[in-house]
Amino acid sequence: MAKTLHIYLNEPMRTRAEAGEINLFSKMAQALAGWTLRFHEDTKAERQAAPGRGYGLFHMQEPPVPTILCLRRAYHYPFWRIEKTNERWNFDVARAGFDAAQVPPERAAAFFSRWMPRVFREGPVFRKGFVFMPLQGRLLQHRSFQSQSPVQMIETCAKAWPGMPIKATLHPKETYSPADHQALRAMADRFANFQLVSADAKDLLADCDLVATQNSAAALTGFFAQKPAILFAGSDFHHIAAYLLWFFQRQSINAGAANAVEKIRARFAAHGFPLF
Repeated sequence: MAKTLHIYLNEPMRTRAEAGEINLFSKMAQALAGWTLRFHEDTKAERQAAPGRGYGLFHMQEPPVPTILCLRRAYHYPFWRIEKTNERWNFDVARAGFDAAQVPPERAAAFFSRWMPRVFREGPVFRKGFVFMPLQGRLLQHRSFQSQSPVQMIETCAKAWPGMPIKATLHPKETYSPADHQALRAMADRFANFQLVSADAKDLLADCDLVATQNSAAALTGFFAQKPAILFAGSDFHHIAAYLLWFFQRQSINAGAANAVEKIRARFAAHGFPLF
């Protein structure tokens, strides 16, 4: 009996996937030979109906049952993950053992040289004596995967580095409440070394000494500028250097690579999907 994988995507991603314009889903169709891929709009109503439809794939949404998995970009195209949860700190890669000795230095260097201008940019980087702090959302809440709330993180860093400027940015896709903005003003009044700035994240990454954040993707991008990061929340990344090749090429699905179909099939099989 033919099987169907129901895939839930926002627009315009859904339309492009149906039209065969997204390489990942073309490779997925090859990996799931004999299956039908059916694309749905990513709405609350569609997701609520998903468990009754059988096998499914949510995009950046928490799966409610084991027969539905989560698809999430591994920070930068064309790298992807297929996981049982949308919580990055609980991804398989976050729990996998990393051994730098198993990554040949010459291959790690080649990967870095190739992807640095794509993920970050070409050009010089500096250390101009400040901390870059990319803020995310819910500034006043201390959530279960965080060691401190974002506001507490600001206080901790400002006290730890009293002579080091901290340049913080707001996330462009987050909505901040009046209480959030008031808390940021209070931090700036209280700590002379803390300021909220409007600047391009890559410019700040190019010039900062280090990154302090909850688990912003900007910290991983900063690894390609060889900038260390201090994280105040659970994450799925934790090293620089040889780790980048391991993280992206060995632990992610590179939709443009020759082994993409094999890796996609392996991820579905690992989560118990009947491929044959």
